[in-house]
Amino acid sequence: MSAKRQPTAVILADAHFHLRPDAAESRRIERFLELLEAIHGVDHLILLGDIFDFWFDYPHFRLDGYDEILQGLDGVRASGTTVHFVGGNHDIWAAGYLHRRFGSEPDGMPLDLQLGDLRVRFDHGDGLLSHDWLYQTFRTIVRTRAGILLAKSLHPEILFALSTWLSGHSRNASRDEGREIEAKASAWLGRQQDAPWDLIVIGHVHHRFTTTVQGRTMAAPTGWFNRLDLGVIQDGKFALLDFDQDTLPDFGSRETTLPGHSQ
Repeated sequence: MSAKRQPTAVILADAHFHLRPDAAESRRIERFLELLEAIHGVDHLILLGDIFDFWFDYPHFRLDGYDEILQGLDGVRASGTTVHFVGGNHDIWAAGYLHRRFGSEPDGMPLDLQLGDLRVRFDHGDGLLSHDWLYQTFRTIVRTRAGILLAKSLHPEILFALSTWLSGHSRNASRDEGREIEAKASAWLGRQQDAPWDLIVIGHVHHRFTTTVQGRTMAAPTGWFNRLDLGVIQDGKFALLDFDQDTLPDFGSRETTLPGHSQ
């Protein structure tokens, strides 16, 4: 008798799609939509935050944009995939709308899933490994009640301009080198002896890595810029794959063996 099939999952983070994409970003969106088409049939899709560079739900309207991406996600859900959303510091307030449209979790908070033999936590990661004040400023606006009330008092164009400025500034500012990020990840993992998970997948740092300490692993995809990264969990194993470079498993048949860890 064959072993029971374990659930498959795809993890996407840090696309930072804009409401008003330029030509280069339009190509990134095309590739993103191609990926969404390719993963029809996967058990779980986890959107791990900052898929949208700016999203804020005002009481009576939604900002115009992202229609192609939302329609692509409609197709994923229609294929039978369960869609989950863990909000990032740029798009946490998409959670309510995505819940209504796709049935994802209503609060956008970190998520724990049991995927066969693997216990996994999904966390956008802002605030976990670093304390970048620009990110923390915007995080405060979108994640605390006082910040939300302040944001709702602003005209949408003002909040949009603030978000765009912070996004551009943060991407051009110097980040921790990859080795420093991984050192911080190792130190953080060393303090998680009682954590109820085997693997934590984060975004936010825009640096691809997989680090294991005392039997627990932290991993992060780069994002959806120079490298078109995704995380895949299949048969109880995790891998980071590049959509341009690696062959994806056949999610429709769910019988393809997952490649080894891609570093």
